[in-house]
Amino acid sequence: MTYDTATPPRDVLADLYSRYHAMLVRFLVRKTHCPQRAEDVAQAAWLKLLSALSRGVCGTRSISELRAYVFEVAHNTWLDEYTRKHGEVRTRSFDPMDLERLCENSGGTAPDEEVHRGQVDRLLRSALTALPAEQQQVIRMWCQGTSIREMSRASAAPRDTVLSRKKYALARMRGALAGVAL
Repeated sequence: MTYDTATPPRDVLADLYSRYHAMLVRFLVRKTHCPQRAEDVAQAAWLKLLSALSRGVCGTRSISELRAYVFEVAHNTWLDEYTRKHGEVRTRSFDPMDLERLCENSGGTAPDEEVHRGQVDRLLRSALTALPAEQQQVIRMWCQGTSIREMSRASAAPRDTVLSRKKYALARMRGALAGVAL
């Protein structure tokens, strides 16, 4: 079914919403694992469709193209939300003074603890040097407390690429250190 004007009539949009809204929400529940968040993302997708149509930037001419457009917008909205929250949930910040206090207080450790710490240090260095150069760079900057945005600028890579490098580097290091009592 196609329509003639640049903006589809209200009945076309109402029909599109009534036929595909529940399907869109189910699609998003599989991604978000949360019905409320899925409903919010679906609502944002419908609003973005209406906005695109009113601005004339959505050049679709059929119901199937509009349906595909709203599903793509919903998927992209979910991705934007997921990647934005990834940094907030997966990144820990700490006060550098806490690290200094830990270093100052570690002066009176037992010899076996020092040996163990040296072994763990060698294992960590070995796991780090086994990483590809890009992942090493991201991990080194992350250990220095560099923000994702600054890492992205320093490595001339998109934010998502930096997050991906960090994720895969940590997974590789976890694998390399599996079974080691830290």
